[in-house]
Amino acid sequence: MPPLLIFQVLAWTMANVWRIFVRFLPFSASAACLVYTLSACQAFWSSKLNGAWAPAFPEARTNFVIALVALPIWGLSMAFFTLAWVVVTRFWDFLRNRLRRKRSYEPLAVDLNDAQGGRRNRQGQGNHMDHAFSGAVRNAGWFVLWGGYLSIAFFGLYMLRTYELPIDHRFKRDVELANRVPKSEGYGTGEQIFVAAMFYNNGGVLPYWIKEVSKLIYYLGPDKVFVSIVESNSWDNSADLLEEFDRKLEGMGVSRRILTRDTSIERPVSMGSAPPRIKFLAAVRNLVMQPLVEHGGYTRVIFSNDVFIEAESIVELLYTKGGDYDMACGLDLAYWGLYDQWVIRDRLGRLASTLWPYFLEDTGFRAVMADEPAPVFTCWNGIIAVRADPFLPPNLRTGQLSTSPLSRPLAPTHPAYPRPLNLTPAETPPVQFRSSAEGECFSSESFLLPYDLRRQFDLNNIYVNPRVINSYSWEFYVWFKYITRHWAVKWWIERVENGNGVHLAKMILGDPAKVWQWDGGELVMSE
Repeated sequence: MPPLLIFQVLAWTMANVWRIFVRFLPFSASAACLVYTLSACQAFWSSKLNGAWAPAFPEARTNFVIALVALPIWGLSMAFFTLAWVVVTRFWDFLRNRLRRKRSYEPLAVDLNDAQGGRRNRQGQGNHMDHAFSGAVRNAGWFVLWGGYLSIAFFGLYMLRTYELPIDHRFKRDVELANRVPKSEGYGTGEQIFVAAMFYNNGGVLPYWIKEVSKLIYYLGPDKVFVSIVESNSWDNSADLLEEFDRKLEGMGVSRRILTRDTSIERPVSMGSAPPRIKFLAAVRNLVMQPLVEHGGYTRVIFSNDVFIEAESIVELLYTKGGDYDMACGLDLAYWGLYDQWVIRDRLGRLASTLWPYFLEDTGFRAVMADEPAPVFTCWNGIIAVRADPFLPPNLRTGQLSTSPLSRPLAPTHPAYPRPLNLTPAETPPVQFRSSAEGECFSSESFLLPYDLRRQFDLNNIYVNPRVINSYSWEFYVWFKYITRHWAVKWWIERVENGNGVHLAKMILGDPAKVWQWDGGELVMSE
């Protein structure tokens, strides 16, 4: 084959490849940009969280969240690149046409007959019209494509601005008003609230917790609140932060007792040993409650762990079931869902699931799916609101307890057994945090409190409020409070995952032929 022919074939091939490349470049670039954006978001996800979250959540949910973040970024990027591409190509066409005009010339003589001239003129007009039409179609296509990319970007902005569900923040405006225009009597119901907490090496969470509890106090009213905190054995700046908080509360006119660097209760050498650890925690919790037990004067207790939680979420907890409850708990979430599996039991006294909607019995299952408080046997889950009377001696109580005998006898394994038959809840000695007694199935002090409220005081209205999200880790708090509660992710969880049959699951430890289940009373083995 002659070299000239080979050169012509190569030139023709390259010209056509270039034409195809230019024509499909926007679409191939768009696909490449999408893949890159998704990969970048996935890499950021893993690096930011040290890879700890990747196996922790349902993979499909994680990928859905990453896609929700990546698509608007991709849409905005492609809207910019598309506009830039159109400007560059149009400018190039303009330059090319100018160059063509400069190269064109008029012949000195044209020997054409009228028929040929007319035919060529009509042909030229037709070509011009076809070119103009195709150009208009191409411009319209670019405009539609640019508008589509821009719509995706604006949809991402809309999702960012609407991340807060009204049901999750229904008390936010009231709390903000209370902090802008503080009143000594507050903006709440006027109920006297005892706020209790204990801390140990919590310098990471305390600034946030102090800020939100301060907002809460302004809402409840500085005159309506007592704050009791115990910090012990910390080697970080927890004591300094709490001492600063103490001075702030003094300026607000809040009654309080904040003990820092407390050593009155000896901390076990090893907190890994469960029984000594529970005894120590129970003793510290009782120390926190001491001002209430000695003086009374409050009708409701908020007891918070070292968790991230918003002020309006604590108000939501107080208003659980319109205030008609004996004890209400939040939801402490981490990793793939519900964190405190040792304490929480569903309405039938059975173990809960870590995955939404958490409960394996139908009533609690449906309540959580509807974002309503779910009745449970026991709970704690980071923060509780509970009636104050069970903690008080009978002479300081406010009439919250029944004057009728117990509806069911006390279990023989309970440390208060035997109990006089005519002893009513209103006359029962104050409840305390405690560790398990001999003969009881070993449990934490947080489990035994609601158990004692049921068995000794007939206080059976205990609920978990799924709107009260809290966590011990900031990363998990952001994930469960703001991301999984976003309306788009919430739709995915409720409509696509739909529980994933979690209500059919059962957790079996050991031989499934012999299942031991304890409701806090006598141990009973069921086959």
